Amino acid sequence: MHKVRNQKVMSMFGQNVRRIRVKNSITQEQLAEDAGISQVQVARIESGKINTSISTVVALAQALNVEAGSFFS
Repeated sequence: MHKVRNQKVMSMFGQNVRRIRVKNSITQEQLAEDAGISQVQVARIESGKINTSISTVVALAQALNVEAGSFFS
C-alpha cells in the first residue's frame, strides 16, 4: 500500500490557509495557539509540505472563523 498525496491540493490548501490568516491579520503563532497546533506545523501546512489531518483542518477553520471548505476553493 502506498501513501496518497496530491501536491497540487496540498499547496492550494496551504495557500488558502495563509491568505485567510493574513486577511484577518493573524500571525502564524496566533493561529497555531488558537488551533492547538505548533507554529512549525502551521508553516509546513501553509507551504504545502504536509498532508494534514481532517481534525487539523477543522481546528484551523474554527480558529479562523471560516468553513473548512473555504480552504479548498
